[in-house]
Amino acid sequence: MSDPNLLGQQVKKRISEVLRVPAARVQDETALADLVTESFVLVEMAIELQEDLGVRLSQDDLKGVRTVGDLVALIGTKRRAA
Repeated sequence: MSDPNLLGQQVKKRISEVLRVPAARVQDETALADLVTESFVLVEMAIELQEDLGVRLSQDDLKGVRTVGDLVALIGTKRRAA
């Protein structure tokens, strides 16, 4: 999947499903802390995204991720590197 817009839509849809939040709340500028209040839920979300998108996200990778847009960009970078 080379289209970044398509990847972004796919990631946002999956985040919405895993976190059970309305898709309208999952925007590029949305802080993950506003969507995820418990760290284990963030871990569950990362695992789901890894499985669905065929990427590996390490704890170090996720340290700098603050927003949904940051996460989409990280996943895009990981997919291009694979």
